[in-house]
Amino acid sequence: MRKIIYYSGVIGLLTIDVLFLNIGHSLAHSETVVIKMTDDSFNPRGITVHTDSIVIFKNMGKDDHWPASNIHPTHEIYPEFDPHRPIPPGKDWIFTFDKAGVWKLHDHLYPNLTGTITVVSEDNSIDSPEKPKQTFTQRLTAPIKHLYDKIYLYLKKMIAGDELKNISKDSKEIFSNQKILEDYIKKYGPKETIKQLNALSSEFGSCHDVAHVTGRLSYELTGEDAFKECSAECHSGCYHGATEAYFKEHGTDNLSKNLNVLCGNELNAFFSHQCIHGIGHGLMAWASYDIFEALKSCDLLSSRQDSCWTGVFMENIVGGLTDKNAAGHFTKYLSDDPQYPCNIVEDKYKPSCYFLQTSRMVQLLANDFSKISDACLEAPVAYQYSCFLSMGRDVGGSNRKNPEGAIESCSKAPVGQYKEACLNGAIQDTFWDPSGQDDALKFCKILADPKEKDMCYSIIFGRAREVINSKDEMRSFCSKAEGKYQKNCNES
Repeated sequence: MRKIIYYSGVIGLLTIDVLFLNIGHSLAHSETVVIKMTDDSFNPRGITVHTDSIVIFKNMGKDDHWPASNIHPTHEIYPEFDPHRPIPPGKDWIFTFDKAGVWKLHDHLYPNLTGTITVVSEDNSIDSPEKPKQTFTQRLTAPIKHLYDKIYLYLKKMIAGDELKNISKDSKEIFSNQKILEDYIKKYGPKETIKQLNALSSEFGSCHDVAHVTGRLSYELTGEDAFKECSAECHSGCYHGATEAYFKEHGTDNLSKNLNVLCGNELNAFFSHQCIHGIGHGLMAWASYDIFEALKSCDLLSSRQDSCWTGVFMENIVGGLTDKNAAGHFTKYLSDDPQYPCNIVEDKYKPSCYFLQTSRMVQLLANDFSKISDACLEAPVAYQYSCFLSMGRDVGGSNRKNPEGAIESCSKAPVGQYKEACLNGAIQDTFWDPSGQDDALKFCKILADPKEKDMCYSIIFGRAREVINSKDEMRSFCSKAEGKYQKNCNES
């Protein structure tokens, strides 16, 4: 049983304790803990309690406060952990934690105020209890129920078909109507939905919150495929929502097992990277932008941890550069130092950090790629190549459909391996999906240096094998390459 009420003073606390005892609530390993909410912090910021423990949130500040489960602003990982209203100064709110797990929290009114409540079960573990065994009747009827559910969903989809036909791809209603948003996702998919929301943001403002809802709905509709379909537009809101929905379903008490099944083995290297990169975004938001904790969570993956690390570092930059944050996310791991935070993390994380770091340098150095090149050269030598790859990605983003401009910007890098690294990053940035193939081919065609041209075609032929699915489309792609490269393309 869970009681969520306001109370004030000792009498209220005694009344609550008596109430719990009268209904036979088990307090064998539970306890009552007080967390003081001030205008600066939760105190303590981290506690460990057993299941069914009572936590009292006392507002000791001058302002209203609102403790709630991560991820801000929707609180869906542990939705019951939310008073659904501000707690006034001098008032308290109590909550009984009956789920084992590592529960991140924040102040909904001041999201930079964060904390962690670790809830352990009776055996001092945070593993979820096993599901109860099915009875004979349940085992007998389960296949029938499964078939019924499939038929029900099929009929529901058929009935909804006509409604979906009426949703235009340029719909503006998806920004404010969740039912229409859900139908749009069903018809066009998460990727196109985020693309449209991002386009609408110039008219309606920040799309982070609605992208957050998109990620949650996408997970509910498509399961783990949502991580493959989300993208970083709208300040990565889709990744946040998908992560939140996943943790809501699976809990947070067995991260190692859960993280390792999110991105299936059927993905090729390119899409596997994108999926795991998205997990990094979500973990950073879940960890309240504690970069060290998010990186350690990535370490729980059995492989491709580096892809997850890049998501963490990108989220740090994206979250930190939001309009003080329209998305409600805050990071303390940004500064005016172009090398920060790469210069404070462990060496194993640094290549991944520098692979994203120029996106911060672009802000600090006003998009001046000469200065960005100089900043990359100030990095430790072991990470300079990663920095110039990052510069190339940002060059590509700044010169969309303008390969001449991208090539000119990469000329600011020192001639040799660093210029090639920049071109490498810019070329890859043109070709994320089949729609970018003509831009990629154009980039290669206008390169004058034979070595750079060979490198360019090698990169895009490799990418084509990952993003183009049919043999006919691949042959068509190869036929558009310069004559002497077509054979290599068809044989690749």
